[in-house]
Amino acid sequence: MITTVLLDVDGTLIDDNLLHVLAWSRAFRSLGHEIDATALVHAIGMGGDRLVPAILGDASGEVEEAQRLHAEEYRSAGLIRHAVALPGAADLLAALRRRGVSTALASSASAAELEPYLKLLGGADSVDVIVTREDVPETKPAPHLFAVALERLGRPRAMVVGDTVYDVAAARELGLPCVGVLTGGIERRVLLEAGAAAVYEGVAALGGDLDHALAA
Repeated sequence: MITTVLLDVDGTLIDDNLLHVLAWSRAFRSLGHEIDATALVHAIGMGGDRLVPAILGDASGEVEEAQRLHAEEYRSAGLIRHAVALPGAADLLAALRRRGVSTALASSASAAELEPYLKLLGGADSVDVIVTREDVPETKPAPHLFAVALERLGRPRAMVVGDTVYDVAAARELGLPCVGVLTGGIERRVLLEAGAAAVYEGVAALGGDLDHALAA
């Protein structure tokens, strides 16, 4: 029986992946790079420390500036104000709490980005642990975000819920099953081929099958 659920945030609990695609597209354009939106969709889920080299190449030398421009577009220019909780997100956290299942948010986002999302999800008290990019040396697909969450929760029997192949990869590196959701824009086939244990339409569907998912 699963006793802990580690949850990604962007695209899993919060509908903001396409907002990040727009922010990254504008950031790269400011640096003189026109990037195909499909490439950005499939790169969302990594933190900027991994996303920028993945898009521009390891020798780009533009990681910090691209991250600064992305943050400027996403937070300062107000794209973040259009982010909303996905259907069933707050309900899923509440359902896990009623069952005595401990929870952690493990996000490649910054703490500043996560703060308004917590209000949409029921407040900081709706989860037990929050891990952001400031807490780790590398973001997903490196496993550090999930590893820190596990350590803080006492290394319980856990599963991951996420929307990208990077969530699946990070979970697999720690030997954890990952349940995928389609709300981030990544196809079911892609998530399953990456190793997702199961794939749901979204967290509302997962919530409707929660007892089975925790037992399986």
